[in-house]
Amino acid sequence: MGIGPQVVRRAASTEPKSNEYGSAKKIGPEKLRPANRPLRAILKEPYAMNKHVRASQLGNGATGWDRPEPSSEFLAKHPAIDIEAWRQLRERTIEAAIRYGWRKVEVARRSSMPESTFSQWMSGTLMGVLANQNRVISQWLDAIDDMAGMASQIATSPTFTRTSVAEDIISMLTWAQMTAGFVMATLPAGSGKTTACRHYCNSRPHAYLATISPHTKTVHGMLVELSAELGVQENNPARYVRAIGSKLQRIGDGSLLIIDEAQNLTPEAVNQLRRFVDVHQCGVALIGNDEIAARFAKEVKASSSRDQVTSRFDRRLKKVRDPAGDARKFIEGWGVTDADAVKFLEALAARGGALRQIDRTLKLANTLLEPEEKIELKHIKAAWMSRDVGDIA
Repeated sequence: MGIGPQVVRRAASTEPKSNEYGSAKKIGPEKLRPANRPLRAILKEPYAMNKHVRASQLGNGATGWDRPEPSSEFLAKHPAIDIEAWRQLRERTIEAAIRYGWRKVEVARRSSMPESTFSQWMSGTLMGVLANQNRVISQWLDAIDDMAGMASQIATSPTFTRTSVAEDIISMLTWAQMTAGFVMATLPAGSGKTTACRHYCNSRPHAYLATISPHTKTVHGMLVELSAELGVQENNPARYVRAIGSKLQRIGDGSLLIIDEAQNLTPEAVNQLRRFVDVHQCGVALIGNDEIAARFAKEVKASSSRDQVTSRFDRRLKKVRDPAGDARKFIEGWGVTDADAVKFLEALAARGGALRQIDRTLKLANTLLEPEEKIELKHIKAAWMSRDVGDIA
């Protein structure tokens, strides 16, 4: 099989060619060239059936991402334009894998290509239709680039703002942890409850946050969530309560279980939490909306059981002390100073969703900014309309 002349022509050619693999944009040296060695030098080397150019030779320091030279059969079978596209796509694939720390198995899974097919594609031994697999990889890489571009435009929320809600929740959690109390916070959605709880757990020892969903609302589901949060490993579901209790006893005084989205819990699950307080001297905090108290009080059939639970709540937080002030602090945390923009955002906070409305609207508004442009009312209004979650009068 004579491949010499054809290979020399392809290796010498550095001009991009239009092809069917997506955008057909030129992939220049800045994308293809490794840190310490130009791609042109690699492409001009003589081809050999089993020759490998390792990632360490290319200066990227990665392992597991060799660049084997394509087989003679591969070069003879496929059109030159498909082979050129394959070379460029393979470099982009390796670059993405190194950037995100992905192994070959992970790249194959993410690109929706069978592992064996991907291995042949990467090694230059694929005997199937190369154009089809090139298209799969090209579309996947373009999707990664699009996601990366969008991610770079999305602003991050302020890490923690000491609002009145945050102060009151932290005070309540501190009391519960110090006294092994059974407390409850029932505040409006979007007021900052979960953010305050996360901040507390990140800054205090022996405080654990578990989030309940409609799928984990039962005693068993809740115990599974608590086991995962506490690092308890128990294969027998019947022993979950004892295993969690043993972990709490090993911690000793001063442990706290924070149950977020607690309105999803069944009355039986709430009773189980009360027993952790009684038996293991562990503080428990239920965080959620007004359904927490009303739901299990309505569903528990035995009034004695209902009274037993309600009488055990040591403290309840059910009102936002300064909603307007919280909104102003949160807006300041975002760095918004335009007076009209601040007024508009304060009006958003008065709607259902409170601080969450501000947060999500500002994230979207920041993607509308031009370079060096500061956020103004026009950006926020455009973001709000784009969200299409309601009009503001």
